[in-house]
Amino acid sequence: MDRRDRSSGRERRRSRAQTTIDYAIGVGIFLLAVAWVISTVPQVVQPFDDTQDRPLVANRAADRLAGDVLSTSGERTVLDSECVDGFFDNATPPADCRYDTGPVAEAVGVSDRYDVNVTLLQNEAVVESRGDVVPSSGRAIAARRTVLIDGRVHQLLVRVW
Repeated sequence: MDRRDRSSGRERRRSRAQTTIDYAIGVGIFLLAVAWVISTVPQVVQPFDDTQDRPLVANRAADRLAGDVLSTSGERTVLDSECVDGFFDNATPPADCRYDTGPVAEAVGVSDRYDVNVTLLQNEAVVESRGDVVPSSGRAIAARRTVLIDGRVHQLLVRVW
């Protein structure tokens, strides 16, 4: 009887020898699962981020300015110089121009919850600018349109943040 007890004791020790390795593998798998969840959560929540609509707002404002508000000829991207000057001076619009005076967001048809800056560039140099000061840090979304004013090529840059 003594031999049986000894042999069954050895079998028990052999079956328990893997306990620490199994524990380490289980902890490793658990840590990998936690890391995966942490890396996935921002991607799941991202569609609910409130900055998602800013590219659309910037593009619509740029399209509206270049194709309708500052153009009297009926051709998109051919702007009237009087409309452009009046818009950037925030003056009463000439007869054919379709912008509003007041804050630039209202003039381009953007909600007041956005900050907007409209800049006119020629050869990458600022010709005129209207709106809020663009922050040096943070995320401002820009939309750019190439336009003609008095036969010269300009860039109309609309930034929203």
